[in-house]
Amino acid sequence: MKRLFVFCVLTLAIAACNKDKVESTPHLKFKSFNKNPLVDTIDQQLRATVEFTDQEGDLDSLFITRQRLNKRGPAYFNVFYDFVPQYGNQPKGEIQLNLDIKREVTFNLNPINIPGSVPLRHEPDTILLRFYVKDKAGHTSDTAAATPLYVIRG
Repeated sequence: MKRLFVFCVLTLAIAACNKDKVESTPHLKFKSFNKNPLVDTIDQQLRATVEFTDQEGDLDSLFITRQRLNKRGPAYFNVFYDFVPQYGNQPKGEIQLNLDIKREVTFNLNPINIPGSVPLRHEPDTILLRFYVKDKAGHTSDTAAATPLYVIRG
């Protein structure tokens, strides 16, 4: 019984020592948006903040996937690319993205009409953004899903 207890304690100690280790494969964690909900009728910028860890700090490309979650209307996926700013090979940091709402968030997503509305009105969109990065060695990070983004359509 004592051997089992000692084995369990040693196993937990080893597992606890490795949890803060920064790996070669990048990792992302979504942190925040600067505003939510958004209004699509005016030119606005959406700032998204994502935290990263990477042993070498050699992030190369950023990928953002968007998905419309509305029950009516098609679920639409779109991927676009952006270059990641250089961080001087820091193993940890934050990436702040300034996204134009009309060009990069709702582009090519036609508003869904509310049936029977007079005058014609549009259903608000619920959009899920997911982020991932690739480093210069070709390692791809895990995907960081943002909180759902609500866009009021004009």
